[in-house]
Amino acid sequence: MPFVTAARRIVSAAFILAGTIATAFAADPVFPTNSRVGIVPPAGFTASQRFMGFENPQASAAILMITMPAEAYADVEKTLADDKLKTSGITVAKRENVPLKDGSGVYVAGTREQEGAKRYEAVMVAKTGDVTALISVQMIEASHATLTDAIVIDALKTLAVRQVPDAEKLSILPYKVTQLSGFRVVRTAGDGSAILTLGPKEVAPIAEQPLVIVGIAGGHEVKAEDREKFARQFITSAPGVKDIKITRAEPMRIAQMAGHEIVAEGKETTGDTDVTLVQWIRFGQTGQMQMLSIVKRSAWNETFPKLRAIRDGIELTR
Repeated sequence: MPFVTAARRIVSAAFILAGTIATAFAADPVFPTNSRVGIVPPAGFTASQRFMGFENPQASAAILMITMPAEAYADVEKTLADDKLKTSGITVAKRENVPLKDGSGVYVAGTREQEGAKRYEAVMVAKTGDVTALISVQMIEASHATLTDAIVIDALKTLAVRQVPDAEKLSILPYKVTQLSGFRVVRTAGDGSAILTLGPKEVAPIAEQPLVIVGIAGGHEVKAEDREKFARQFITSAPGVKDIKITRAEPMRIAQMAGHEIVAEGKETTGDTDVTLVQWIRFGQTGQMQMLSIVKRSAWNETFPKLRAIRDGIELTR
């Protein structure tokens, strides 16, 4: 009998310990792939494979997450004023300040009627760590009875911020970047766009740190005789640069594909700093890949070989 009693105590303690461990793991925030922010999602929600956030198909509900620089908070918060939300069709029913572990947020929720169907939507904008997070919670009105504001707010209170590893950022791209040449990945998106920089800042003036922008444009095939005109049009729209003058433009092969290189000079829009630009375009049958880099003129000679290494290390996978 003493043995049975002891055994029961051990089993009981094991269940308590298992429950404690399960609770601890359940309390860890979940970060969708490539997301800087994560939460402990409400029951029934899982990380989405279709968008940045979580979804619950049974409840016809979704949680969408966007991150921006910390300094964007004031402007974003203004968009949550009752009158501004009303113009977008949302009748505000609840507004609450949400305390966070490292910051604070504002939660606003209400109903929206769209195409004859009623929905319940909530938005929280939060300043936490070094980011502004905008989280939108959307559901059919019937789901609000069980997915209440209190449940949603409890989930949003667990908001956490992390640094996304470069490997994870690159994993969502429809191509491989095998060589970074000391650059780091600022952000990427599933549409193939990527921003790289060589320096410590996430967001910096155009001329302060070397910048690389990669993008994919779908559509029709560009004929050989139209490629130079196409490339010249692209580079003249380079962001943050004015007075662009092309110094070299020529066709070339890039990774066994038809390509085009343009080197140009210009001035940074706000500070008049001299910059040099290089643009490479790969032409495919169903679209094009563009790689544009903007570098302070004084850093051009040391940076250009690194840019070529990044260019040559991009492998198309789809």
